[in-house]
Amino acid sequence: MCGIVGLVAKDNCYSRILSTLGRLEYRGYDSAGIALLSEKGFSVRKKKGGVSNLAGEPLAGKTGIGHTRWATHGAPSDANAHPHIAGKFALVHNGIVENYAALKAELLREGETFLSETDSEVIVKLIARAYRGDFFAAVSSVCARLEGAYAIAVLCEDCPEEIVCAKYRSPLVAGVSCDALYVCSDAPALSGEADAIAAARDGEFIHIRDGKITFCDREGNRLERAFTPVTEQERMRDRRRGTFMEEEIFDIPRALSDTLAALRRTDFAPCARAMRSAGKVFAVACGTAFHAALAFKDTVEREVKIPVLCHTSSEFRYRDPLVGKGDLVVAVSQSGETADTLEAARLARSRGAYILAITNVARSSLASLADFSVAMRAGPEIAVAATKSYNCQLLCLYYVAAELCFFRHTRYPAYMAELSALPAAATAAFGTFSAMDSLAQRLQGAQGMYFLGRDADVRTAAEGALKVKEIAYVFAEGYAAGELKHGTLALIEDGFPVLAVATRADLFRKTENALEEVRSRGAYTALFSQCEAISESCADFKCRLPAVCEALMPIIAVIPLQYFALRMCALRGYDPDKPRNLAKSVTVE
Repeated sequence: MCGIVGLVAKDNCYSRILSTLGRLEYRGYDSAGIALLSEKGFSVRKKKGGVSNLAGEPLAGKTGIGHTRWATHGAPSDANAHPHIAGKFALVHNGIVENYAALKAELLREGETFLSETDSEVIVKLIARAYRGDFFAAVSSVCARLEGAYAIAVLCEDCPEEIVCAKYRSPLVAGVSCDALYVCSDAPALSGEADAIAAARDGEFIHIRDGKITFCDREGNRLERAFTPVTEQERMRDRRRGTFMEEEIFDIPRALSDTLAALRRTDFAPCARAMRSAGKVFAVACGTAFHAALAFKDTVEREVKIPVLCHTSSEFRYRDPLVGKGDLVVAVSQSGETADTLEAARLARSRGAYILAITNVARSSLASLADFSVAMRAGPEIAVAATKSYNCQLLCLYYVAAELCFFRHTRYPAYMAELSALPAAATAAFGTFSAMDSLAQRLQGAQGMYFLGRDADVRTAAEGALKVKEIAYVFAEGYAAGELKHGTLALIEDGFPVLAVATRADLFRKTENALEEVRSRGAYTALFSQCEAISESCADFKCRLPAVCEALMPIIAVIPLQYFALRMCALRGYDPDKPRNLAKSVTVE
């Protein structure tokens, strides 16, 4: 979960790498570093902390690599920051080398010493030992020994204006502009820099030399790869608000509108056979995307009347899942690079399942792996805590559920006629934000809280709780309201916050009963609903939601909870864009 960049440019190499690292920082922000190669050799600057710590007099050189780190092996420190140097080589690495301990033991026996605790330093030490005058061959031979996942970019003092890169189960793209050649962890980070981009596939190498970018296999054989222009959708928008998370919450109406337009242009005919005849339907995802997958399960089971087996991706392949030929697997990942979801999809595909991907990055590994990919149009999401991508995941999954219903029963669910109302309803949800400011002020000192719901509202409750945990560092749990009496009620005491979501009119009173139970035991209660009955609720705090049809309410009901978490975070003095211990794109297991 690190970000890497490599660059060959005639001028401003250091400032360009620094700028790109700033856009990559959502991938890791506990340390950062840059190495430039000039006729005098390597110049290296690396520091614990954010990319801003690298500001200063530019280093000299026309060829460079950069890195922003999310620590796996070794604590954040100057020594553990990348790039790592050995002999004539400098390296940056994203991923995990699973057999690094055995490789390091081998090197130690041969007299090597290490300056860091990282697995990455092992790679550059091996490359230095393997070098016999052929830069590419040295990198290739070492990659053959690595187990795990990696995207690396390597410099060699003997080869000015040359970079050798390798990819295996970590994202890597190449980019070109009129005066520079790039490699990078993702396309959005190159917005404003590269004009056209091509993505590497697993087991491939990218070789920059002689003013050209070449894709090749392990033996150095050239592979044909077309560069395609960077789209406006892939470019990062200018931030107008104080934080990326706030910017992205306010971008939800636009994101929903663009995603709906793209869905309506999508031809689902290639999925017809898989949807019509699937023996079993699975959904796999992690974190926020898993909550969206659970909402998909609810919708399909209600509208299509077939069961959906929903799994967290990290557990899917270790359960020996009963997935096989003729099954449909819906894999959901904002980045399309989530390691566990990719592995779940690979396993399912190896057993003959049809893979349908929902992702926000059209050039991602998941999109390439899938038989059919639905690319939402949320646009680049920089804040670690997902907001607009969740709303768009729900929209895409409801749309896929509707197509599944059509191919199974030759009809669409009634909610399809109401989709156009979503962007306006999302905008109307901003009207709740002043109330969320007040609620956050009231609860900013809480040590824990519950989020309750029934049916689809349980998914919204779980997502609201996750947001509070991620960025405000308050223990929060999303819970089915009917389960309170089965143990959870024991934790209720005076002032304990309980937030409930009730968007199903036929279940409103059931959720109201749960609030009565906790309120009678001293809890502070808040209720979120579009139902008229909210005016008569016993809740201490009430938030009237904009109304759309009940089936689509989860897309709207979560918006005040997203903003509530943001305000809790700000009042408690934290940075919502860079929560501790977390990174945006989880590219390692």
